[in-house]
Amino acid sequence: MAQPQEFPFNIMDVAELLHLHIRRRQADSVYADCPICGDKRGKMNINFAKNLWRCNYCNEGGGMLSLYGKVYGIGNSEAYREICDTLQNGLTAPEYTVKELPEQTAIEQSILVSPQEIHQTFSMLLELLTLTPQHRKHLHEVRGLTDEQIERLGYKSTPPFYLCRSLAQKLRSRGCKVEGVPGFFVGKDDKWTVNFNSVTAGIIIPAKGIDGMIRGAQIRLDTPIRDQESDPDKSGTKYLWLSSASKKRGVSSGSPVHFVGDPFARVVYVTEGLLKADMAHFLMDRSFAATAGANNVNKLDMLFALLSANGTEVIIEAEDMDKYHNAAVSKGASKIYLMARSHGLECRRLMWDPNYKGIDDWQLAMRQKKEQRDVSQMNFRTRFVCGFCSFDAISEEIAAWHERNTGSSTLHDHLGLSEQEYAHFLRDGDAALEQYLLSL
Repeated sequence: MAQPQEFPFNIMDVAELLHLHIRRRQADSVYADCPICGDKRGKMNINFAKNLWRCNYCNEGGGMLSLYGKVYGIGNSEAYREICDTLQNGLTAPEYTVKELPEQTAIEQSILVSPQEIHQTFSMLLELLTLTPQHRKHLHEVRGLTDEQIERLGYKSTPPFYLCRSLAQKLRSRGCKVEGVPGFFVGKDDKWTVNFNSVTAGIIIPAKGIDGMIRGAQIRLDTPIRDQESDPDKSGTKYLWLSSASKKRGVSSGSPVHFVGDPFARVVYVTEGLLKADMAHFLMDRSFAATAGANNVNKLDMLFALLSANGTEVIIEAEDMDKYHNAAVSKGASKIYLMARSHGLECRRLMWDPNYKGIDDWQLAMRQKKEQRDVSQMNFRTRFVCGFCSFDAISEEIAAWHERNTGSSTLHDHLGLSEQEYAHFLRDGDAALEQYLLSL
């Protein structure tokens, strides 16, 4: 097998010769402006561990010789010779002309309508949608929400793509505005539609203001989206705003702040993530404000002004626990302090077991531990009637009573059975008692 060719230089030497503008650095690669297509947003990935490069905008890529060769329009052999000569003699690579990106035609955008109109349209849209059994099961088992809480929060499943245009038509026929509402736009057939598709399928999470009106919506994606720039250690994008900013006559979501709870609460908690805030609200019975991410905290300033006027005194910063080692999260948490204090609000930091990243994870784990303790303290009858154990567990309970019985309690008291139920059990056996308890 042929051995890979070894070079007296690496791809970062080539990048330095070309004077590439490095935008971001990672463990084994950097992102730079592309000298091939002229994109200046750092879309070109240079992997110095593999000596490879690729531009995520123009899709050009290859090895380090091709990077130099494509810039100057020469082959790999000539590129190798020129790079060696330049590096060995301490010279500077020749100047080159970067392509100018073609001007893109601006996409016509709509103007965001009033909060009242957005609320009316989103409320009607959610009425037209349903929540799939799979999503309901996730909210029950993973998030710990009840059906009543799900109903109050207004969670729904995204509709299939083929229903989008008819949904927009129904909303318009019922007097709802769609132009200027995030997520709605004019499609290729010049008809209004809404921006749902199979790639962004998931659970719709309404974002509500302090007045209770819906300001927008996020989608918790069934399948996280990964692209060429995604961190390999992360699963990808899990949440997206319902937006139509890149569409004809569409409009941006504006990333509104979400509020759940009492707008006149003395204490308000602040965290990142709408679903996280909703869960923590029900788990803790506290009022929560939430931004879409740890860096997106600037819009809290207006909310803090309203809360201060409403009588709120204390803001509890409850950002994820990675604020202690993630610089971006830490910076966002510090901004919350400064904004709160600027409105005369006291601000405190909430800390918890770092094994749980978010406040929702921590609180849900605490509730589950409490429920487990509560169940372990129940007698057999209560556990069985509540569905926490099978009837076969009665044998273990009887054996346990015989092992530790000190005469302080009778067997039917230990099992939680009344005297009549216990007599029924002794007379008719296990099956009869099981059917009797199931009929209660």
